[in-house]
Amino acid sequence: MLSLLFPRLMKHVIALLYFVFSAASLCAQGSPPFYTDDAGTVSKKQWEVDTGFSLERSREGDRFWQAPSVAFAYGLTDRLELDYSASWLTQRLLGENSKSGLGNSVAGVKWRFFENEAEGWALSVSPQMEFNTRTSSYQRGLVEKNTEYMLPFQVQKCFGEITTAFNVGRSFHENDPHETDGWLAGIAVGRKVSENLHAGVELYGETSRSFDRGRLIFNLGATYEVNDSLSFSASAGRGVAGADRPDYVAFFGVQLVR
Repeated sequence: MLSLLFPRLMKHVIALLYFVFSAASLCAQGSPPFYTDDAGTVSKKQWEVDTGFSLERSREGDRFWQAPSVAFAYGLTDRLELDYSASWLTQRLLGENSKSGLGNSVAGVKWRFFENEAEGWALSVSPQMEFNTRTSSYQRGLVEKNTEYMLPFQVQKCFGEITTAFNVGRSFHENDPHETDGWLAGIAVGRKVSENLHAGVELYGETSRSFDRGRLIFNLGATYEVNDSLSFSASAGRGVAGADRPDYVAFFGVQLVR
């Protein structure tokens, strides 16, 4: 499986880099609106609230919504933040009625442990734990009954006007023989379109520990900063490789910083 995915992955990576470096008006993006996160943290004693609406459609025709999803971040210091997120889930499987309920909670911290402004480098790590918020959501088949631990690393690098954000991480499931641990990786890259508008591209992938199943998603996205406290973001993409790849994905979000 990995040997089949690797040539496709390299083809899309090459296309992504060509698109970015030949374009004249792109801007780097981390989450939101992408899955890939940057190495930035919220300033000390500041709140960041992200509200989003997302849709995913499988190749079989199943649809999944997070509407809304809400993420909170609070800066304990200029380099350490607390994170919490949850969402309201709705799914409509082909041939079945829609069902909805509260999704799992994700809690964690993010530590930007290295920064070199002169060279344009920043590194961070964000250990997280995902756990059931409501038992009824598991009983209805909306979420898994399991605790998952995630350890993603973020690398951010500026090349003149071009900035890249790269993630790599590992996930671990607790006490469930039916679940397998996995890997995640992503890259988002771009630069400014105008004073307020940023646009970018992303490749993001998830795979099982044994690389026997997974998905690779290509995304285009943009963020419009109204001011220092308010911004809007959106992205759209599709699965490009992997047995679990979606037909398409879409996201729209609002970010408030206070």
